[in-house]
Amino acid sequence: MKGKTATVNKVQSPKLKVIRPSGTGFGYCINCYNGCEHGCQYCYSRKIAHKDEATWINAQPRLQIVDLLKKDVKNLKSSNIVIRDMFLCSICDAYQPIELQYGITRRVIEILIGEGLPFTVLTKNTNVLRDLDLFKGYEKCRVGLTIITLDDNFRNKLEPNASPIADRCDALETLKANGVSTYCSVEPIMPCKESDPIEIVKRLRNCVDLFEFGKWSPYIMKGIPVTYNEDYYVGLFGRLIPYCEQEGIKYCTASHSETFLKSKGFKFIPYQLVSDRPYPNPNDLHAKTR
Repeated sequence: MKGKTATVNKVQSPKLKVIRPSGTGFGYCINCYNGCEHGCQYCYSRKIAHKDEATWINAQPRLQIVDLLKKDVKNLKSSNIVIRDMFLCSICDAYQPIELQYGITRRVIEILIGEGLPFTVLTKNTNVLRDLDLFKGYEKCRVGLTIITLDDNFRNKLEPNASPIADRCDALETLKANGVSTYCSVEPIMPCKESDPIEIVKRLRNCVDLFEFGKWSPYIMKGIPVTYNEDYYVGLFGRLIPYCEQEGIKYCTASHSETFLKSKGFKFIPYQLVSDRPYPNPNDLHAKTR
């Protein structure tokens, strides 16, 4: 743990303009856009950025990011910094609709692959499949989609401009079928029956290599059609963790839920960085298949 902290401090060097500490369990991140068109009601990013919703969903491209990333990679080579994972993206969505116009995420990924750097993609948009040709066969990547509900009416209330749930499930199946290491972020879990992580696991267990669970941290409450209830999460994790362990489901828990989980006597399992996991066999549906 001490080594990881020391590495994060080194990344804060002013020589690195695009590769930044993620502030989460991923270690490092690259954000390709300022803002996010998906308009998720629970989004913490616009609060961090001190932006109102209208400004935030009018996303803008970071047009210099590709050239700056090339310079960052050059500086990495002359340093002793070790990149074990790179998160795309931490405060925006790498595959929001604007990406189809600008293609910044694709160019960033091409650079990362060309330099042999590991990365994790997390998105709520099936535009990610456009870059399947890049992910296939590249052992140092993991590609994930966020799914917090199987009810698309509920999804529409919370994630109005993101891809429908059925399409996201199909995208995970396509990624898995093409040998890509897959990931499903089931967070924030909302305190209501429409957001049932066990049902999500049952639906996706055959096409997801790693699930991540986390409770809702109510940074923003306006527009959320449910009420925060900590007792609900105590009961939920009391069922969810035993279920996953009994069923052999590989999972981790979100860094923002660490304090809560530990305070309630639950295990905290950090995200497994891409460099720390074996590349999955594309024909392997795991022992968890029933």
